[in-house]
Order: sequence, then C-alpha cells, then structure tokens
Amino acid sequence: TDATEATDATEELDVIEETENDESLEVEGKGKQKPWKAERETIKQEKADAEVLKDGVEVKIESLESQLEEAELIGDATLVESLKIQIEALKTEKDTYQSQMKQSIDQMKQIMKSKYSQKELSDLSLVGQILSSEENVQVIPVENIFVKNKDVKFDTPPVIKYGRTLIPVRAIVESTGATVDWNGDSQEVTISKDDKIIIFNLLENTVYVNGIASEIDVPAEIMNNRTMVPIRFVAENFGLNVQWEQESQTISIEEETVETVEDIETVEATEDVNTETTETTETTTQDSIIE
Repeated sequence: TDATEATDATEELDVIEETENDESLEVEGKGKQKPWKAERETIKQEKADAEVLKDGVEVKIESLESQLEEAELIGDATLVESLKIQIEALKTEKDTYQSQMKQSIDQMKQIMKSKYSQKELSDLSLVGQILSSEENVQVIPVENIFVKNKDVKFDTPPVIKYGRTLIPVRAIVESTGATVDWNGDSQEVTISKDDKIIIFNLLENTVYVNGIASEIDVPAEIMNNRTMVPIRFVAENFGLNVQWEQESQTISIEEETVETVEDIETVEATEDVNTETTETTETTTQDSIIE
C-alpha cells in the first residue's frame, strides 16, 4: 500500500538521517556568532598559544641535551651540572604549558557536551553501551569531537574499529555543504559535492569515487541505524583537516583543504578494544588513529 511504501521509505532514510540541531543551537541573529562557539574558539586559541610555547621549550631542551652529551664526553663537570639544572627548569616549564593545554581541552569538552540535553546524553550513553559491546569497537565520546565553526551534533557516537575511526556520515559531510542520499534497494550511500561523487556500497563493502573503485581497508557500515564511514577517507576527498590528539583522545575536524591528512591510528587507542586482534591487524603507530 502507499502507506506501507511511505513507511519503508522513511525507514530507509532513517539509516543516514541525523538529529536536527535543537532550538538552543539556532543563530541568535544574522551574522552573530553563537556564545558557545565564541567561547570555544577563545579556549582553542589559548590552547594553541600554550602549544606554541611548549614546542619552543622542547626545542630548547633538545639543544641543551645535545650540549649535555658533549659536556659529559669531555668531562666538564661544572658545565654538566649547569646544563642539567637548565634542562630541569625547562621541563617544569613544559609541564606547565601541557597542563594549560589539558585544561583548555577539558573546557572545550564541557562546551561541546553542553550542546546536548540530558535526554540526548542519556540516549547517547545507551547507544554507546550497545556499540561498545561489539567486537573490536571502542566508542569515542561525542564531546571529544571538535568541528570548527560547525553546528554538528551526533545521535550516534563515532567509534574506533580495527584501529580506524568511523563517524556518522550525514553529521559531518552535510556540514561541509555536501549532500547525502541513501538507496535502500542497492544499500548505497552517495555523497556529492561540487564535481565529486562518492558511493559507498554496503552490500559489497566497496567505494567508488567518480565511478572509479577505490581501496578502503575498513568499509562503511550501519550502526544504530546510521551509516558510519571512515573519517580519513572522507577527509581526503572533501578537504577536511583531521587531527588526533592521543593524550586527550580528541579529534579535531576543520573544513580546510590540505595536501595530505595525517593517518592517526594508535595502539593505545585500540588496546582496550582487543589487544589480540590488534596484533593480527596491520601495525599501528602513534600518528595513525584517524583512518
């Protein structure tokens, strides 16, 4: 019947349809930046400033450590002691900047979390419990996902599976201006933007970019009625700059065209999922969790 067909069509669209932003996320006037967004960008800048200072201190430490090795080789005890004192002072300074960065990240997480109602957070927690019960799946808290200048909310949390990060396709892709279509009969998700068309075939575990088959080590799949796609593959094709921060377990996504996107896949991020499986899959490195 027409009613049944309409219901089926709605269920098919549900596979990739994400929760719309609630009223609290509506723009408060044309051209005005939302308060939470302005606060987040301020904190993000503070973190960036602290990181620059930390990096500068690390360069100084490396230089002094090289001098220390030379001083030890020639047996200059006075210089050795002086260099050790300087290095320790710089390490303390570095720890201060790292603490500032951690504090900024914690603040950013709270801001991202505040975008969700208590019911949404409760629902996400339940979904996360279900997904994490699957083999080789580690759930990433939604507040750990930072998308610059975009109003992105998830009703299904991103996950790490076999060392690759999968993220709800519509939540991220549509925020970049692309369109997403679902074909229930062929089980295909089509992402279109400008002159690029990407088709994920969930039945065949294949992906096509402008009609050409592309290799992908972790296929797109449906989780909690949402199509999850590997973020690195999408990033490479739609100019997203994706960064993984190991210590805070956070992912930053920016719509910024770059020549390459870092592979960010870490053993540490997947150890809690299944260490035995990690050993049998491809070797991972600290710079490769976003895949």
